[in-house]
Amino acid sequence: MSGVDSLMQARVSRLNLDDTKFYEKIVKTAKGTQFIYLGRFVRSYRMGSGDGMTAHWDFDNNGVLTTVDDELWGSVGGNELIGFRAVLRP
Repeated sequence: MSGVDSLMQARVSRLNLDDTKFYEKIVKTAKGTQFIYLGRFVRSYRMGSGDGMTAHWDFDNNGVLTTVDDELWGSVGGNELIGFRAVLRP
């Protein structure tokens, strides 16, 4: 059971991003690892409970709000979200 607990802690820890930094999301696809620029982190939140819990992150890219969603027990969109990395402002 500790393996499941550590997996959940790692996924939940991704919610704690710095709102003064800019981020890219890191996803694993059939073509390999991809980095997608998102913008400045605005907020994060969780919805649901248990197996249906999802995490959400909002990013501001020059006034355009982008939301990234991820199921805490797996992937929502078929591309697995590995996490985020801070980048320099473009």
